[in-house]
Order: sequence, then structure tokens, then C-alpha cells
Amino acid sequence: MKTISIQVSDKQYSLLTRIANSEQRRLSDFNYLIYGQGLDMFFCERSVHIKKEPDEYTKEEKKQQAINKKVEKSKPRSDWEEHGWEHVSDYMYNYDKPDGEMDFITKLANEIEAHAYKVPCMSSKETA
Repeated sequence: MKTISIQVSDKQYSLLTRIANSEQRRLSDFNYLIYGQGLDMFFCERSVHIKKEPDEYTKEEKKQQAINKKVEKSKPRSDWEEHGWEHVSDYMYNYDKPDGEMDFITKLANEIEAHAYKVPCMSSKETA
């Protein structure tokens, strides 16, 4: 696990703490909620694409990459598609997803937000 932190003034810290308390939240839980929901809202109408890391390809994509590699080595480019070659994107993006398919930003936002509900209340010295 990594930690993300930001610097805020004493006044900003006081305001954020009081806002969290008014929502019956500890500041640490409130931060998860705001970060998660903020990501989702920031990118709801803004597109972003980032290069995939090797572990971010699905099983289907890895299978297709293996097929593509075989076809590329054995057939002329003009015949690739008729021999099962299909494009596999090297990028993740948050736009043009089929209905019901969650984009990586929404998934990330939900995962971050879920931390606010997983952290046991008694393990913190903060009050709600």
C-alpha cells in the first residue's frame, strides 16, 4: 500500500475536519470518499487514456495477443484478420464503453471509496 497526502493550512484542516464530523465521518474516511467521488466526477465528462501495464490486460486480451503473434509471424499482413487477428489496445480509457461495462476510472474510484467502509472505527484515534 502507498500513501497519498496533501498539505493544507491549519484553517483548511479545521474546516475539512468539521465537514467530516458533520457527515458523521472520521477525516480519514471522509478523505477516501472525497477522493473516490472526486475522481469519478472529474472524469465524468473528460476523457483520459493511459498505457496499460502487463498485469492490466484481461485473460481474453492476453489470449488474443498470443493469437495475433502467431498470425503476424506466419501470414502476410493483408491476411491477418481472416486468420483470427484482432486489435488489442495497449491503452485503458474511460470513454465509449459498452452499456454496463465499468471504465477504469469508475472502478478505481469505487475501490478507493470502499476503503472508507472497510477501516474499523475503533482502530483510529479520530472521532466521528
